[in-house]
Amino acid sequence: MRAGSIKDLAAIGIDGLSFGFINALQLRGKSGAHDEESMRAYFSRWPSLEPRDFFAVPGDATSPDLPDRRGTVRFASPVPCDRPENNQVHMDFWPGPKGWGSPVMFMLHGMMSVSDVGYRMWADKLNRLGWSAAFFHLPYHYGRRPSGTWSGELALTSNIIRTAEGLRQAVVELRVVCRALRERGVPHIGLWGTSYGGWVAGLLALLESSVSTAWLLEPIIGVEEAIFVSPAAITLRRQLARRGISRAMVAPYCRLVCPGLHQPLIPPENILLMAGTFDRISPPATIRRVHEQWKGSHYAECRQGHVGYQLMPESLRLAREKMPHLFP
Repeated sequence: MRAGSIKDLAAIGIDGLSFGFINALQLRGKSGAHDEESMRAYFSRWPSLEPRDFFAVPGDATSPDLPDRRGTVRFASPVPCDRPENNQVHMDFWPGPKGWGSPVMFMLHGMMSVSDVGYRMWADKLNRLGWSAAFFHLPYHYGRRPSGTWSGELALTSNIIRTAEGLRQAVVELRVVCRALRERGVPHIGLWGTSYGGWVAGLLALLESSVSTAWLLEPIIGVEEAIFVSPAAITLRRQLARRGISRAMVAPYCRLVCPGLHQPLIPPENILLMAGTFDRISPPATIRRVHEQWKGSHYAECRQGHVGYQLMPESLRLAREKMPHLFP
């Protein structure tokens, strides 16, 4: 057997083990329940909304106090959710060589990410390229993990109301930080998002004209497929079915949270979309479809599954090649 074939099989196997763990974790029942009536009441306003409405920054939201040196930014979320531990924003910040004169790159991690070691390495790399780096703890992950749960265990579950509110929470919080960065005079803001983080980044690309570039790595942009087709959501689907919630009920609402169904405010030539050949959560065909809709964006593919390490270095290499104006 060729070495390439062995690597391909290994990539598929790693995804399989990861999906099995996610499905087993969902069996613990930590998500909490809501019934069909509660879901219908929550989503009743959605058909009349656009992303700019759902992800609007509350009028009473205040800009956070950002540090002039390396450290962790913490502030109360402008969109509190049902778990108090999750309602404190955490963002690790590494200033670039020119301070607020350096562009800022948000690194948005994947679902159930448990280690920031790699992101610290990428922060150092970004600093050496002239950028500031911000590692944003997405809802229910890292410093926002509720007691008794795994990092990210509650971010995407059969509790669709919590899932939707957590997504809204992440997008609004990042919009508030973007506003604070604009007030500081930061020249460019970038988004480097993986999987769940890519989903959040894709939504921000629809809303924030202050964002200059977005690198979306296996983003969850086919939301309906990720929930009702992907092997990582088998337990989730069964739990939804037991609560009387079907794909047909959920499908009409996905438009509001699917980045690929809208046009970005970021110039498409500053958007990089990357897929994993063997990914069954965000398949290459889904990401290519968005690439075709966002005319002028860049698309690339690596031979890995949804879990892998090729996309980060390759995305940085391609961004420097395709967008040299961002790297003076």
